[in-house]
Amino acid sequence: MSMEHKGYAFDWHKFEAELKPVLIGALETGEIQNLVQFIEKNREQLTDPYDGMSLKSNWQLMLANQDAHECGDYALTKYYDVSEQMGVGYAWIEVSDRLPKEASRALLGEALGPKHNLFDPGRMGSYFQRPEQVHISLEVLEKLNVPEIEDFRKLLSKCATENMGVYVTF
Repeated sequence: MSMEHKGYAFDWHKFEAELKPVLIGALETGEIQNLVQFIEKNREQLTDPYDGMSLKSNWQLMLANQDAHECGDYALTKYYDVSEQMGVGYAWIEVSDRLPKEASRALLGEALGPKHNLFDPGRMGSYFQRPEQVHISLEVLEKLNVPEIEDFRKLLSKCATENMGVYVTF
């Protein structure tokens, strides 16, 4: 199975203030009502996480599992632009296998949620880097000469300059 590493500039500060407590609550309890309310309230600012198109009023028909992961996937689009992906792409597995552990971690970040139910809408991994972590990751990756990570390094540099976080998903 091939895995595509996708990285996005992410408004961590707004996310932390608005959605993070709602998302973590849904992951802890399995109740999605507050997430659905968040999506409905912010629908005009959200997009489909798969094609970047405006979120339609019948967005719930797109949900296969109707769980916190899927709803969170849609809600999260308030904080990043789906069309501005700058990850390692399909080279992820090959690249991560040859990098030192610290560099592989810098290409990811931290998982979010309770240990028994970490946020993972694509069921292959989902990670976040706070703005402070972005600076550390950039410092680690700048020491490497690995052409496959250049786009991600540019993303980190942009985010460091703009005090943004990073969202990584597969």
